[in-house]
Amino acid sequence: MTSVERPAPKRARVSRGPAMLAAMINGASLTQIATSEDMPPKRVEKLLRDELRKRWIAPVQDYARLQIARLESIATQLKEKSKNGDLPTIDRLLKVMDRLDRYHGFTKLAALGAASREDVREKLIVKLEQGARQPAREQ
Repeated sequence: MTSVERPAPKRARVSRGPAMLAAMINGASLTQIATSEDMPPKRVEKLLRDELRKRWIAPVQDYARLQIARLESIATQLKEKSKNGDLPTIDRLLKVMDRLDRYHGFTKLAALGAASREDVREKLIVKLEQGARQPAREQ
């Protein structure tokens, strides 16, 4: 019997977008990528744009939550290591804690702006009273 010839299955097209994006991230120029892929620069540019559109970008709040979770995990590990008194580990832990404070909204400026109106009013009254007690300057 003769074997029935079947057409070869079509090969799935492999997207070059991820590889091109990786090359771009690693510092290759658009012209270098186009030359290595044997494509016109406009086509490479379109493929790169399409690849970037496919990427999901987390909203700011979700990204902050993700970063906080990562930093808390790192802080937990560093706390254990810092118990031995390793100064570089303690320094790193302090930096991670500072970063966590920023993500939670505790900054130097926020702390200064948190003074209540009553505190500010009292300080102003004290300064006015001090000024009233000082002798007047002659002109």
